[in-house]
Amino acid sequence: MCHAGNVTQLTHQDNVFTLDISDSLDGDHRFTVERIRAIDAALTEVESTPGELGLVVTAQGKFFSNGLVPELFAEPGYSAAFQALVARILVLGVPTVCAINGHCYGGGLLLALACDERCARSERGFLCLPETSIGVPFTSGLAALVSARLAPREVHRAMVLSERYDAPTAAAAGIVDDAVPAADLLARAQRRAGELSGLRGVVLAANKRRRYAEVVEALHRAEPLSVEASDA
Repeated sequence: MCHAGNVTQLTHQDNVFTLDISDSLDGDHRFTVERIRAIDAALTEVESTPGELGLVVTAQGKFFSNGLVPELFAEPGYSAAFQALVARILVLGVPTVCAINGHCYGGGLLLALACDERCARSERGFLCLPETSIGVPFTSGLAALVSARLAPREVHRAMVLSERYDAPTAAAAGIVDDAVPAADLLARAQRRAGELSGLRGVVLAANKRRRYAEVVEALHRAEPLSVEASDA
């Protein structure tokens, strides 16, 4: 077992790494600067490990992640660091499966959408991109990510109208690949990551880069995030 900072935990069994992005059972696991750096360091460790590999990203407790920290939007480099992390996961040369254990909002869902596949806990937890409802315009890169990963109807409902989905509804909409009971969630994600592990390598990374070239380019433009005052 190895630790990638005190806000994540990275474990390795057989051909699957599991990255737990939580630091406590009662936290909402927002993307602080420290958490972004820790996840990035964990990805470096995964990529430096030879052989067939898959990666599961998950958390513990009530939340997978409650997203970004608006109070940090004005901090130099914060918006750029998160968007670079999402871009890195999107084109990672290791297959990725996100096991969404609870509520998944904003940046949490954006990070999940960057993974190759997603499964969500069926009994509890909502998935939502609340940016419109809380006054946060999407950057071009994050909007491109949503548009590339969801069907057009769901892009509008999720990104523009801030629709809130439970796991079965999210599965029906194609936002996640499966809704799974909590007791089976992590095992299911790890099994799927193991099944995909043989795809790991330069061809996987190259095909992802070609599929998502425009998304990655837009994410690396690093437009700043902001909170806009309501006109109401």
